[in-house]
Amino acid sequence: MKLCKSNMNWIGWVWMFTGLLAMTAPAAAEEWIYTVRPGDNLWNVTERHLSSMRYVRQLQQLNKILNPYAIPPGTQIRIPVAWSKQTTDGVSARVINVQGTAMLKRSDSGENIPIELGMQLFAGDEIRSDNDGFVTVEFADHSILRLQDGSLIRINAMKIFGDFGLVDTLIDLQQGRTESAVPEKSETGTRFRIKTPSAVSSVRGTDFRVGMTGMNESTSSEVLSGLVQVSAEAKEIGVPAGYGTVTAQGLPPGAPVKLLPPPDLSSTPSLYEQLPLVITLNPLEGAVAYRAQIASDQNFESLRTEFTTGKLPFRDGDIPDGDYWLRVRGIDVNGIEGYDAVIAFTLNARPEPPFILAPLPDGVADPVAREFQWAVQPEASHYIVMVSKDAGFTDLIAQDTQVKNNKFHLTDPLTPGHYFWRIASVSETEGMGPFTDAIPFRMPYPGPAMEETKFDKSQMTFGWRAGGEGQRFHFQLASDKEFQQILHDEQTPATRLTVQRPDGGTYYLRTKTIEADGFEGPWGPPQAVEIPYANPYWLILPFAPLIDLLL
Repeated sequence: MKLCKSNMNWIGWVWMFTGLLAMTAPAAAEEWIYTVRPGDNLWNVTERHLSSMRYVRQLQQLNKILNPYAIPPGTQIRIPVAWSKQTTDGVSARVINVQGTAMLKRSDSGENIPIELGMQLFAGDEIRSDNDGFVTVEFADHSILRLQDGSLIRINAMKIFGDFGLVDTLIDLQQGRTESAVPEKSETGTRFRIKTPSAVSSVRGTDFRVGMTGMNESTSSEVLSGLVQVSAEAKEIGVPAGYGTVTAQGLPPGAPVKLLPPPDLSSTPSLYEQLPLVITLNPLEGAVAYRAQIASDQNFESLRTEFTTGKLPFRDGDIPDGDYWLRVRGIDVNGIEGYDAVIAFTLNARPEPPFILAPLPDGVADPVAREFQWAVQPEASHYIVMVSKDAGFTDLIAQDTQVKNNKFHLTDPLTPGHYFWRIASVSETEGMGPFTDAIPFRMPYPGPAMEETKFDKSQMTFGWRAGGEGQRFHFQLASDKEFQQILHDEQTPATRLTVQRPDGGTYYLRTKTIEADGFEGPWGPPQAVEIPYANPYWLILPFAPLIDLLL
């Protein structure tokens, strides 16, 4: 009789234990981890975090705890979600950064509100970022989500399990891309999930990215640290750090593939002095496209702009002057984005230098006026002008840091030859802006001045100073000072020229130097010459009445 009763008791315990396993197995599929603290025992843990004290024994069995009264601190206890206390009261997230245009749609009113720094977010809220709009959100467990431009999310759920033992967050990504950082070690447990039409990505402590690709028909999941569980169509795969996967709508997740390494930014400048930015980098093997992001901080929580390209270099980035951080990643043929390469850079593009008027690049300076001109820069209070013998401006000829108008005059003449000049604007608000590129120009030989003029009855002879080796001279004689009525036009290597003498009157002549390489300098100043009449006018005065009568 005792044996039968004992057997029945044993069978009953087996039946009850089997029932418990049956009850706990589905629940244990969704669970969170509690880390035991000093002073914890199984009863006060159950009281704080579980919905009923009846789960004490089940929790002990699930975690194989030998002594429920003394649990070593640091022990990790698995707690099924179905057994936990759950609350949504007072659970919110907070906007910790916003750039550009982003709108918030409240679930209760349906009203669209511009997102502002510090704004509280609640379950049911929708956030939409426009082009070049970025929003960074911090959740109750200090998880960070960065919503990139042109994206749309809905905060489906924010719950607290137990006595703040677990924060559960579910984000519905409907368009665009997100980047998330979930704390790996925290006193508060974390369950952070991002859902798309084609997949759900679940994490507990990791850095990962989720994006919509191919007309929102696929989801890319990229894991930078930790582990992400990606599930779709009743199949779940683990994606470890350094791998990514693509999940097409209606299909299970694809096999993880290795992320592309960081691009090589060794040739990327750290100083930019003009806009748009031209960001160069060495091509990355395996990359079919690239994504670049610019932020004000090294953690990239304050994104300012981002852009993608299939061809290098990047050309974009209309941002204010300042110090920034740039990160670039390659995108493979599957649309999976790789590891980031990060550098700091400085932008100093304002105030922009003025438009150059004279001398233009490879142009000619007037050897007499020696004047440099530019258009007025409205933002400039004054200008800095430099003239040098070399493009590096180490051999300066002249420098003026307080030019108030839009002209600069060299006091001393320059020896004919090749030179460089540049100019920068200075404003009261921005300070000194960037210089123009070194502008090469040429100081030519001036047109030679007439040093000798002789007349006889039929000819005139003009002479000027001797030129340099290989030089020639261009001579013109005209009856008007605009040189529209040219009487004689000739090029010669000689320093004397004889032309046929015209009738008496005032005539104009000018010369310019042609150098050995064929370069023609400017015309020298026109010179007037009075040529005597062959028959003086006073000789014909007595015959004036007769001339009038004949006419």
